[in-house]
Amino acid sequence: MRLLVSADIHLGSPIRSVALRNPELGARLKQASRDAFAKIIDLAIAEKVDALILAGDIFDRDHPELRARAFLIAQLARAAEAGVPTVLIRGNHDALLDHQAHGELGPNIHLLHRAVPTVEIKGTAFHGLSFESSHMSESLLPGYPPPVSGKRNVGLMHTSLDGAPGHDPYAPCAERDLMAHGYDLWCLGHIHAPFERAEGDVLAVMPGIPQPRHFGERRGGTVALMTLGEEGPPQIERREVAVLAFAECEVDLTEAEDQQAVLRALQEGMKAARVSGQDTALRLRVITDEISSEMLAELAAEVLENVEGVYLDKVKSVPSPTDEGAQADVLTRLMREELAEEGFRHASMKELQDLQGVLPAEIADELEAGELDALLEEAIGEVALLLHGDAVK
Repeated sequence: MRLLVSADIHLGSPIRSVALRNPELGARLKQASRDAFAKIIDLAIAEKVDALILAGDIFDRDHPELRARAFLIAQLARAAEAGVPTVLIRGNHDALLDHQAHGELGPNIHLLHRAVPTVEIKGTAFHGLSFESSHMSESLLPGYPPPVSGKRNVGLMHTSLDGAPGHDPYAPCAERDLMAHGYDLWCLGHIHAPFERAEGDVLAVMPGIPQPRHFGERRGGTVALMTLGEEGPPQIERREVAVLAFAECEVDLTEAEDQQAVLRALQEGMKAARVSGQDTALRLRVITDEISSEMLAELAAEVLENVEGVYLDKVKSVPSPTDEGAQADVLTRLMREELAEEGFRHASMKELQDLQGVLPAEIADELEAGELDALLEEAIGEVALLLHGDAVK
């Protein structure tokens, strides 16, 4: 049996933080999630898989917009008409979606939940439980049916498993307990970075988010093509489905003699950073002693008018390396000394944590503790640029 496994589609994700910086990129990211899902259906049909598995968070909200639901139904119907059934569960983001109120998803589409936890397809038993509330703090595993004797058994679960950095403990489940439950394959959702765990002939697979939405999800972009034989462990092959990639680019302008040289360097750098075969969201880091991030953003946007498929996410200017003892001005030196003070760092970390608690998730994801030094360094760089000028040579 061959299965195509995905999770965390997040149809209808608002992409607020990106849209605020670049509305065009925000719109492209929203469409990219749809385009990636359409590619998943294309792949399922082309590979003639026996089932498409969706392990939760198909939608991004409890009450998805009508257009997002219509899109999902149309795509799953396309798979069903080609002979590919779908087995899915609800995750924490779409936990409160009332499928009865909206009607069934369609023929050959099996939504597993507490009342109907198992479906059999071509001699393989699929088991799954859906989230019934947006946050479940206890393991779902005790509610899963025992394996069906004499058949291959596949489990679908939306879980943080033993826990992962940056993810809340949703339906946490000890890995050792999961692997000992008696199923041959576990198809997992919730963690957006792909990984797999193997123990004997048992395999647990996290396919990852198929279309990343921000730089913190760059490890995603794939689905898992699984093969289950009569015996032995399941085999996995990862396939790329993302239509928009994330890239970073550094451009050194310290030797640029005039505006033409600046524009040429920006264009060459951004073209080189473009990911082949995909649209690209770009973060630009520019080494300069004279041009602010604001002006660089304007120049880069102008250059990108002639670079197809590249969208500017952020621009950051940083001063060129200097001999701190001899060349740094007094104010910059004092700021760096202050940054090293334990009290200042503690207060900064508290501010960062307070911000994480009130900002939308997709913005808070970019304010991890490890980003503190980078944020403080960026602030110093901006002050240095204000002190030393704001004009293109």
